[in-house]
Amino acid sequence: MKREFFIAGVQFRPKDEIRKAMKEIKVGELLMLEPEPSNKYDPNAVKIIFLQDITGYFIGYVPKKFSAEVAGLLEAGIELECVVKSIDPSAKPWEMCKVVVRDIVEDEEVKDEEDDIDD
Repeated sequence: MKREFFIAGVQFRPKDEIRKAMKEIKVGELLMLEPEPSNKYDPNAVKIIFLQDITGYFIGYVPKKFSAEVAGLLEAGIELECVVKSIDPSAKPWEMCKVVVRDIVEDEEVKDEEDDIDD
């Protein structure tokens, strides 16, 4: 599984926190995924959190279009990673940060297969 998208709901987060996080986040950085089943708008909601030192910045959500799939995989114990693909603090809030969410094991298997081809 591999999904690429802009983080949803950024415009509804506290502006000061978002500005600070967007200045600190770098391309290639890992973000944390945290299911939020109590979310009243989407029971499959998955938060995206930027961890810096001991501080966590809740910056937005996996878009609803992908939330059921991502939440289901997380609930099933599948390891996923959320990697920053692009960052533009000057863009509209909903276009500031693009990420890729992918299955870690699947990604490693592809890499292993590529290594086997090279041998």
